[in-house]
Amino acid sequence: MTDDEKMELTADIVVDDDMDEQLEDMSLEGRKGALKQARWNVFLYLGVAAILFGFALFPMPFGADYDDFTNSAEKDVGYIWGLPIPGDDFTDVPVTLSVDVINPPTKSGVLLGAYLIQADDCQSNLGAEYTPLARNGSGHIHHYQVTEDTPIAGMTYDFEFDVDPAAYCMIVQYVDSDGNNLGDETSDMKVNGKMWPNQIFAGVLGLCCLFLSIFAFIGAQKHGETVRSMLEGANETTESKVLSEISKDKIAAGPAGAPPSGPTGGPTSGPTSGPPGAPPAEVEQSQPVAEEVTEEVTEEVTEAGGERFEETDNGYYFKIHGDGTYDQSVYVKSEDGSFSAYEE
Repeated sequence: MTDDEKMELTADIVVDDDMDEQLEDMSLEGRKGALKQARWNVFLYLGVAAILFGFALFPMPFGADYDDFTNSAEKDVGYIWGLPIPGDDFTDVPVTLSVDVINPPTKSGVLLGAYLIQADDCQSNLGAEYTPLARNGSGHIHHYQVTEDTPIAGMTYDFEFDVDPAAYCMIVQYVDSDGNNLGDETSDMKVNGKMWPNQIFAGVLGLCCLFLSIFAFIGAQKHGETVRSMLEGANETTESKVLSEISKDKIAAGPAGAPPSGPTGGPTSGPTSGPPGAPPAEVEQSQPVAEEVTEEVTEEVTEAGGERFEETDNGYYFKIHGDGTYDQSVYVKSEDGSFSAYEE
């Protein structure tokens, strides 16, 4: 590359340090802001998901005591909300009844029966109208369960129901195998109930927030990698960046062509003799071959033993022995600094 070309290249590269640093700082600040926002989104969505899952898993309790007038434990549960999809499916609301048997009747064949009657008015005569429907099966409208064994005082018996959204009334009685009420004034029990009407709504929303938090985490990872790469190169000056790019382009371009053929020999010494009897010919001082390639030599590497290598502009090397003669092979320089003969 001549001096004129170097001057033109230097004139073309105009570096504004202040503008470059300003743009880099703005980009870095923007990336940091995006990273901070993405991290806040991860925590926000995870927090909302945790609240929704807790709300879905938190039961709504209710209870009832034994009534001597009706000889049963009754409770107006009220409206149990949920997805209005009729029939037995995964959208049903789970309801659990835990019955503490305090004093069961002393009659033989006593069982413990629990009803969940779908009715708006729990003050009506449910026993005469709805309990037979529940025992006979009502197509997932009225529900009835009964124990297989006689209840024992001091024991707790659990009943689990899955119901559609509606208003329900709870009835727990001491019954016989046909469902007839066997309770009396001396009988006693206590019922504790739980229901989970929010599991579908809050559970679905919680899953959505969980997926959003995963996407936000992936975005935060990408922003974090970009910020780290920008911070690693923050100490690199603009001039070094430009020179590095120029060096990369020069290395990628490689040698400018095939290697030239090596010199045919070293310089000759002494006068040239003519034919016998003739006067000595005028001594012609031949120019050493080394001077012919002086313009091409840009680097000289000396090795042990007096041998040295001279680099030409096209990236190849000539080997010069200690006596000044040239090797007929052309050499290339390896990455570790060693030289080897060029092979086409």
